[in-house]
Amino acid sequence: MITSTINRFLNEIGLTDIQIKIYNYLLTHKFGTINNIKRELNYSYTQVHHNLMILEEIGLIESSDSNPRVYLKISPKIALTELINKKFNAFQEKINKLDEELKIQESVMGRCVRDISFYYYSNLSLAFENYYILIENTLNEIIMSSLPISLLKRLEPALYQAFMRGVQIRLYFSDLDFEKYSSYLEEVTNTLKRTGTEIIQTKEKTCALIRFNDEIVNMGHILIDEDYLNSVIFKEDDVFQVDGFRGPFAKQAKKMLEIKTVEKRIKIGYPRSFKEVLGVIDERNVIKTRDLSKSSGIGGTKLKEILNFLVREGVIKEHIKSEGVGRPGIYYSIVE
Repeated sequence: MITSTINRFLNEIGLTDIQIKIYNYLLTHKFGTINNIKRELNYSYTQVHHNLMILEEIGLIESSDSNPRVYLKISPKIALTELINKKFNAFQEKINKLDEELKIQESVMGRCVRDISFYYYSNLSLAFENYYILIENTLNEIIMSSLPISLLKRLEPALYQAFMRGVQIRLYFSDLDFEKYSSYLEEVTNTLKRTGTEIIQTKEKTCALIRFNDEIVNMGHILIDEDYLNSVIFKEDDVFQVDGFRGPFAKQAKKMLEIKTVEKRIKIGYPRSFKEVLGVIDERNVIKTRDLSKSSGIGGTKLKEILNFLVREGVIKEHIKSEGVGRPGIYYSIVE
């Protein structure tokens, strides 16, 4: 017979009242069929069958292959210890996930842990969520070392939005950073073609070699506004882990990249949509927004973003002309 103390304990680890009564029956009688249990406890066949399945699934009891099926207790010490371990591991996983989510909020809000905000992610989905938030709040510049193309593809939409806000983006790389990427320059240029990134090829490695899980791998960086130093542990195109700091380390890492021997600089030109808009303006000399939209095939918010960007960069200029009744006309021309 289960005492009230054990009853409360079973309830605390997640068993319902009916499951506790059925488990109590099997502890007392050592075994039983569904009909035995339902007659004793006055439950329906369905209620007993459903809860026996749950007790068997969580490992407190087992059943035979006979007909009718006989349900037997498993040693409570073994079964309950295993169940508690499973629940502990499940809670630990939830705690770790909550901890990582809190670190995202701390990094965004600028809170410091032991004077320097540190965040670590083995869960790459959380890592990218953090990156998107950091990039969205970037004010001046984003500097990257060699990074896997797969990672850059996932960051590209956020980098494009940063570029449209006027954020300067640079990527340093070296052929020595990869064993298999003979076409890294071509691939990274194609991946970041919308972002206006300046790509700088150096003679020396831009990544550090470190040992991770008994394997020699690369550690690359993403530096944001000389404030955040994000480290990416990877090999070729596989990302293993991401962590980062908010503190003075970002400036030091930036200097280490800037002193490397430059072999080649490539400034990715404007995206195709920008070139189409500029081509139409150049051809017409001065053109109204509505006519520009018709000729370029680009309209709405996208055209407005492109025009605002080009005006801010000093490539085109905006003229507002009164045209009598109604709203004034907005015209654009190339800056000489």
